[in-house]
Amino acid sequence: MTQDASATQSLEVVFADGSTTELTVFPSGGPSDPVVLCLPAMGVRAGYYELLADVLAEAGFNAVLADLRGTGGSSVRAGRRVSFGYAELLELELPAITDAVCRRFGVDQVIVLGHSLGGQLGLLFAATSTRVSQVVLVASGSAWYRKAGARSVGRFLGLQLLFATTVLWGYLPAWFPFAGREARGVVRDWGVESMTGRYRVRRSTVDYEKALAQSAVPAMFVAFPGDKYVPAPAMRHLADKLRTAPVTWLEIPPSDLGLTTTHHFRWVFRPQAIVRAAAQFVRTARTTDDPGDR
Repeated sequence: MTQDASATQSLEVVFADGSTTELTVFPSGGPSDPVVLCLPAMGVRAGYYELLADVLAEAGFNAVLADLRGTGGSSVRAGRRVSFGYAELLELELPAITDAVCRRFGVDQVIVLGHSLGGQLGLLFAATSTRVSQVVLVASGSAWYRKAGARSVGRFLGLQLLFATTVLWGYLPAWFPFAGREARGVVRDWGVESMTGRYRVRRSTVDYEKALAQSAVPAMFVAFPGDKYVPAPAMRHLADKLRTAPVTWLEIPPSDLGLTTTHHFRWVFRPQAIVRAAAQFVRTARTTDDPGDR
């Protein structure tokens, strides 16, 4: 059973540069229920995760879907003359989005549930913000080609083609068989991590590697065995950056998702196992978390 579409609400956020985005809110019906902010994978519209938000709401979470800059409800579109990178996502948009969501529900913090790139961004933001209580990363890990196992060589070569295409067009065009239309700044920041295994965000003064090492925000990594996009070593590499934060690791087989084989994206169509795991993680984290340690 899914939530009646008429129960969803829209929430506009205006950023400091005048751009806007439209969030979709799925209220649970419980005013004191925790709030989950869902961040999508690169090039994926937030609307793709509507069923996930439905199931979260039914499980007692107020769920909010947010597009990444340049996609869906964002007023910005990447182009040869329009670029942006992780700095805009992490230091312009996510602070304003979380502030708006917290005001909407009268809370001080949100839980971030991010898929793929959305999980990386959620973890980086949590390490530099007081607005995030826990992070759930689904099929999310480092893009470093050296952690791709047997596919390392192929990934390295594919990255060179992706970078060259972005340079030639001035942005990553939608026809390229990876993600969607994307700004060259995002490709550049993602590309640095994919080539070095480290976050170096252009036009930012924040040392995100240091921030991750010092973060105390509990994080749960949800892995899918055999995920060709984010294999286990890639997830471990990202998790290992958290030196002090409590880390939970969970592997969910495709049969628990109603699938015959692992798929990086199709878990969204049957997200119940993910939501159950997230709910258990949030309850445990909230029980053991001591605000005096934060």
